[in-house]
Amino acid sequence: MSLFTKNLEKFLIFFFTGVSVVLIVMGVARAKKPTSLAAAPAPTPTPAPQTSTLGATTITGSAYQTPWGSASASITVKGGQVVAVSMPSVPNSPPSIYAEPYLIDQALKAGSANIQGVSGATYTSIAFKSSLQSALAQATTQGQSVSPSTNTAVVTPTAKPTVPQRYRDDDDDD
Repeated sequence: MSLFTKNLEKFLIFFFTGVSVVLIVMGVARAKKPTSLAAAPAPTPTPAPQTSTLGATTITGSAYQTPWGSASASITVKGGQVVAVSMPSVPNSPPSIYAEPYLIDQALKAGSANIQGVSGATYTSIAFKSSLQSALAQATTQGQSVSPSTNTAVVTPTAKPTVPQRYRDDDDDD
């Protein structure tokens, strides 16, 4: 093997090792980059469309961006109560799509933006809640006095199940 071949082999080994290290460092740095959505979602500057029919007013809140798309909430207010809630835009991700009916149900039951959200769809829940707050604020500025729903069901705790004595660890029958 000639001196040139040996040097070329060493050069190629060092070159590709160096490139690999740089790519790994870039990938780790990119993976550790924090997302700013959880801190404060940024609204999109589009104005919210509004319609009125038979004494009910429909207001769409600002759209908020998530890593998978934008989310927005639309409410229909009649007589100071939220009578309908919808999501005109839903991020294109399975957790977001599955979370949509739960978020709408929570907002309808609460009649306000005081909702829990859906586990696994955290970004969508935050964006939906922020958009819901925006829609409620718009309703208030338009003279709609929106009050939280009073038809929330009272949840009674269920009794703890009893465990038969034979399954307990505190048996002294040895």
